[in-house]
Amino acid sequence: MARVRITTAALVLAGAAAAALIGCQGEPPAPTKAPSIKLGHVGHDHHLALYVAALEGERFKKDYGICLKEVKAKEVYDLLDGERALARLNFIKVGGGARMPAAMSRGEIEVGLGGVTAVAKFADQGQPLKMLCPLQTDGDMLVMQKNSSVTDWASFVAAAKSGGKPLKIGYKAPVAIAKLVFERALVAEGIAYGYDATDPKTGVILVNFGSEKSPIPMMESKAIDGFVMNQPGVAVAVAKGLGKVVSELRDLPPEGKWVNHPCCCICATEQTLNAHRDAVKGLLKVILLSTQLINQDGDLAIDCASRWTKYDKTIEKASVPTISYLAEPTDSWVAGMKTWAEMAAGVKLFRDKYADATPQAFVDDLLDLTLVREAAKELREKGLLKSP
Repeated sequence: MARVRITTAALVLAGAAAAALIGCQGEPPAPTKAPSIKLGHVGHDHHLALYVAALEGERFKKDYGICLKEVKAKEVYDLLDGERALARLNFIKVGGGARMPAAMSRGEIEVGLGGVTAVAKFADQGQPLKMLCPLQTDGDMLVMQKNSSVTDWASFVAAAKSGGKPLKIGYKAPVAIAKLVFERALVAEGIAYGYDATDPKTGVILVNFGSEKSPIPMMESKAIDGFVMNQPGVAVAVAKGLGKVVSELRDLPPEGKWVNHPCCCICATEQTLNAHRDAVKGLLKVILLSTQLINQDGDLAIDCASRWTKYDKTIEKASVPTISYLAEPTDSWVAGMKTWAEMAAGVKLFRDKYADATPQAFVDDLLDLTLVREAAKELREKGLLKSP
């Protein structure tokens, strides 16, 4: 039998070829012809639909045929429709509030998950982006110190109007949905509020704690009497024995106005929509199916939330059920966006593009619901998605 001589040089070349195939980061190369898309997210359970899809890729492949295939856990996923690669998605964790659309404006991400307020604010300033679908509604709450005499909204109003020491209430960002809803409720109740702790006329002092991790130390030091915020920060404060929920913000006045209020959404740059329309529609299909699964299987949703966020299951068990997960835009959600536009106009949030826009003109310009509606229709034709 003839001998095959393998030289050292040949081994080196073979190793180099293998390294090139795997990639310098230990990842396989992106699928041929499939685009790479940078996707920004915040990491909390308002974005659970993305995380369920990422963690349950094999289930999605088996049950739906479209899935996220893990390449590198929590970082890189291939979006597959059957055997066809639609895109390689590079997950990039960005901060909450304005940080997501800011990252988009700098070209660091092309698709983003984040709050509707911040997205609208950047669109108002001329950033070429579109809101594609909701992710969830509600999940925002008013939390007070555990030993506070305030037990509900009525007692909060009474305390704020008592003429005593102003209540210091924290918020995470100037354009956070929770803060804006809370402010409108204070106005509806005739409660004077401001940011100057020395102003004797205010019943509520608003304190910017600056990030989603800050309420805990400020509650521990009693620097604030309470805070308004989204989950799971609320559940964390309660689990630590620092606070208690006195009201969900959906229940604040004017009565019925904030029920199912818009919170987080998916948006994309217009350039991405034009260049990678099929890939974005594929992503929206995954989000629609994932949202359906969340609403069908609460235990799975809580398990996935805990696995991704690394919060204990007890935290997510208290958090996830208080959030209404929604990906297909309903008439009530669109109406909620118009209500939100009215609220934004009332506080003069917009200074540029939307400064004089009617609520209808606002939603007509900002929302592009074409792809998510196409995605839902195609999934229903295959019997994969139920009617909302």
